Amino acid sequence: MRTLLASGTAAMALLAAMAASARDDGPAPTRLTAEYADAALGIDEPAPRLAWHSPAKRQAAYQIRVRAEGKPVWDSGKVASADNAQIPYAGPALAARTRYSWQVRTWDADGRESGWSRPGWWEMGLLAPADWAAGWIAGPARRDHDWSDLRFESDLTLTGSSVDLLFRARAAGKTYGEAYVWTLAEEKAGPVLIARVRHYPGGSSSGVKLTELKRVPLTGITLKGVRHKVTITARGSDIATAIDGKQVDLLTDQSQPHGTIGFSSREAAGATIHAVSVTGTGSPAFATRFPANDNPFVGGTVEAQGLTVAAGVPNIDIVLPIEAPAPLVRKAFTLPAKKIAAARLYVAGAGWPRMHLNGGTVGASAMASGFTAYDKRVLYQTYDVTDRVRAGQNVLGAELGRGWYGLTDPNEWYFDQAPWHGEPALKAQLEVTFADGSRQTIASDASWRTVSGPTRNDSVHRGERYDARLLPTGWDKPGFAGKGWTAARQVEGPKGLLQAANVEPIAPVEQLAPVSLTQVKPGVWVYDFGRIFSGWTTLDVRGPRGTTVSLVASERIGDDGMVVPASGLIDAQLQTDRYTLAGSGAERWEPSFGYRGFRYVELRGYSGTPTLATLTGKVAHSAVARTGNFTSANPLLNEIDQAAIRTILNNMHGYQTDTPTYEKNGWTGDAQASAGAAARSLGIARVWTKWLNDYPDAQAPSGELPEIVPATPFYGYEGTPGWSFVWGPSTPWDVAAMILPWELYQAEGDTRILARMHAMQKRLVDYTATVFKAPDYRHDRGLSEWSAPGPLDIFATNNGGIDAITTAYFFHEADLLAKSSAVIGNTADADRYGALAADIRRAYNARYWDAANGRYRTLDDKGATKGPTQSQNILPLAFGMVPEGQAQKVADTIAADVEARGLRAGVFGTRYLLEILSDYGHADLAYRVATRTEEPSWGFWLKSGHKTMFESWGLNARSRDHHYFGSIADWMRQRLAGLRPGAPGYRIVLVRPEIPQGLASAAATMATPQGEAKAGWQVENGRLTLTATVPMNAAGEIWVPARFGMVGAVPHGATLLRQTDAATVYATGPGSFTFVTEGRK
Repeated sequence: MRTLLASGTAAMALLAAMAASARDDGPAPTRLTAEYADAALGIDEPAPRLAWHSPAKRQAAYQIRVRAEGKPVWDSGKVASADNAQIPYAGPALAARTRYSWQVRTWDADGRESGWSRPGWWEMGLLAPADWAAGWIAGPARRDHDWSDLRFESDLTLTGSSVDLLFRARAAGKTYGEAYVWTLAEEKAGPVLIARVRHYPGGSSSGVKLTELKRVPLTGITLKGVRHKVTITARGSDIATAIDGKQVDLLTDQSQPHGTIGFSSREAAGATIHAVSVTGTGSPAFATRFPANDNPFVGGTVEAQGLTVAAGVPNIDIVLPIEAPAPLVRKAFTLPAKKIAAARLYVAGAGWPRMHLNGGTVGASAMASGFTAYDKRVLYQTYDVTDRVRAGQNVLGAELGRGWYGLTDPNEWYFDQAPWHGEPALKAQLEVTFADGSRQTIASDASWRTVSGPTRNDSVHRGERYDARLLPTGWDKPGFAGKGWTAARQVEGPKGLLQAANVEPIAPVEQLAPVSLTQVKPGVWVYDFGRIFSGWTTLDVRGPRGTTVSLVASERIGDDGMVVPASGLIDAQLQTDRYTLAGSGAERWEPSFGYRGFRYVELRGYSGTPTLATLTGKVAHSAVARTGNFTSANPLLNEIDQAAIRTILNNMHGYQTDTPTYEKNGWTGDAQASAGAAARSLGIARVWTKWLNDYPDAQAPSGELPEIVPATPFYGYEGTPGWSFVWGPSTPWDVAAMILPWELYQAEGDTRILARMHAMQKRLVDYTATVFKAPDYRHDRGLSEWSAPGPLDIFATNNGGIDAITTAYFFHEADLLAKSSAVIGNTADADRYGALAADIRRAYNARYWDAANGRYRTLDDKGATKGPTQSQNILPLAFGMVPEGQAQKVADTIAADVEARGLRAGVFGTRYLLEILSDYGHADLAYRVATRTEEPSWGFWLKSGHKTMFESWGLNARSRDHHYFGSIADWMRQRLAGLRPGAPGYRIVLVRPEIPQGLASAAATMATPQGEAKAGWQVENGRLTLTATVPMNAAGEIWVPARFGMVGAVPHGATLLRQTDAATVYATGPGSFTFVTEGRK
């Protein structure tokens, strides 16, 4: 039996022996990785790709040797190859639960042999269903706020003209689309009770039907301004309504059998709710009185008089969420008094489990690697807990958060109705390996115990309610009695394929202290953290038992200094946390089951006077490495670059989101726009690989891709009730399926991702061709250019129209698929899709090319030519569609329009605008555009006090943390500093800066597969100093702009490659080089 002995004491001896075997033959390879990780723990890739930094200037050969449990497993022999990355393991089949140590040595072009590297390692996880002894378990079978027969009492005052009382309400469609709605209204004819029923018909419509059942005059009752107790009693199909104890109506209806209760209003202040109680069948009784900071409803504001029911926040309804508290599960176990060699905890969550072991948490956060479409794929984590277990009594436990799996709030994208939706569940397996080779397994099953926990409800959008009085002290430690706990339920769990999560966890990476604290009104305090970030806050608090503190996180404050709660597209107020104190002295709490995007936090309910130290911000996102950097002599450029990368990171949580505040959706078009900046700034490979695996899972049998991934079947597909504008192909979004793998290939030399995405990409392009039909490939529907300056232009009329944008992107899809096919050796598909791309180009140019003026023309609704628009000319030029010999004219057209009208492009045109201007002789204009501080510009946001990218150019943008305009960071690195991949994986480091007037210096670095590459320049008195660092086993191609004169002394190791009118080009090997020009004579 294979064991993990080699990861414990025996491993240390093995690694020492392997290290000692490294002959001192010269520098050895360094920075060994497997599947992009320094320490790949618990992977299931059958052929892990190995990489190292070679010590050879020109590597000619390598040899890899792999061992496990002290025995040789595979020796590659001497392989004649210059490759030092993306080398697949090619030995015998790898075994589960096994750590593999490996070394590599190299030979240079002169046959000199390096020493053996220090050992690296990877460890396999559980590889087959038979490896799992664990089953899926869940907490108590409890469902709060879902009553059938009920008595619903509301103590309220009508402050507007009407208020709605909801009961037996259930999420359906985008709202609580199944519900009884009793409206109390002051009409011209007098007060009235209007009994209505909501019904969501489903199908391709998202609309909800509202049918009136009865209208009852309330003669002799004054509603507005008078406090009343309204009682609704529903038993079966009989529904009685009473006001102040007097029955005013009795009707019979059976269309709504069960659900929750709530309120809604169409006014700024429709009513004030003073108290609510519900008794009935199906769920526990409920009662609350206001004022109290512990607002159990999904929205509304609690003031001194009570809960204000207002329109707009949340989207429509203020209800009690139908969900159970997050369950606690635990398992006590005993380990024998034997030496422990290794312990591994394998965890799969349907939702977000927060693991506990012997009194402490396990892992960086409950969110781990994000989420997937759970009916297609479920990811499991592996944790090394060797130091956390001991002989004798131990306890393994978890708190089960809902995550995306158990989300209950109705929303635009139907996540609460996904086919994989369910109550949170856990599959956990702890394996303890002893020094004698034996192993003990603790697996989730019916022997585990469970109870409802202190997290009363949790939502990735809405936030969390936590009652510290209900925390069973010591529940995750040995010796806990567990009174009242019951057997965990064994459940079926999600049906998706169980796979290892080889991806960086979502983790806290930085702490932030607030920069200011303001009391905006008695008892209401607002913290300002100085910038928007994704994460959460830690609350330090003391106070009486039962006191509830509320925390509302938001991107913005109003003119009155109050936090403006985030809302929209989800039927709940967003990012609102409530903590009820245990009263045990100093208490510290932070939410566990989600992240927020915010700058400001509104604190209410605090006993005494809070200080800046009361709240601490924790920045959290996928913990990817920073691999590329930029700096310049212009502080504004540096700040824009920092804002761009900060915003990309704020939106990285196992996939790339649009906004961490509102939707948290994986909008693919957003990601493709900023893909270059991400790939040349961050170690993005593992996150993107995880996310790209979600694309085939989301793809319809027809080949259609939704615009958000992961997705539900109800949004982004033809004929679904989601936004109909995104039915069918939206090529600027779909193209992410091509651009992200292509960027990984360029940055890392990763051909495996091209091969694995190939079938999905083919289905997508073939499907798109059924809509963009030959011979003209026109399609005038769907999303196109987005967020251009000015009012929302959903039809892209100011940038060429929908077809001009989407057909250009269809060409780009086909062209990238052809290129990818060629890279992976599929010549037939390279020819097929190359021909398709050529035909799209022909048709596009036949329709839009203006040969007389050397540019693309914009056509109005009648086919008449209008003046040129920016994106319509930018995209064909960027994609290679322009007729031969005409590129400079198109670039000049773009430059002239930018000079005349300023930046007018949206997300996708802006992605390429600065690169095109720089490449075609307009670097000065590119620099001026990049450093403007008037709207629209990046500098305008920063000058206005913001440190992140916005959703649109104006300050009234919904989201102030949207990453797609972060594409400017790629221009800074590749064009301004000039550091580019001259070949995939930076086998050639290309240094080719486009230097504008007015900037004194710029520099960039990049951690490439070969090692760190650098480029930098400085201009002083008309002379240029250009520096370049080329890592080992790479070549350099250095372009020295001719306008600064001839290079004085050519540095050693650089040779003249060619001379052009624009630059002198040198070839180099590895090393650091400085080129100094003599200036113009």
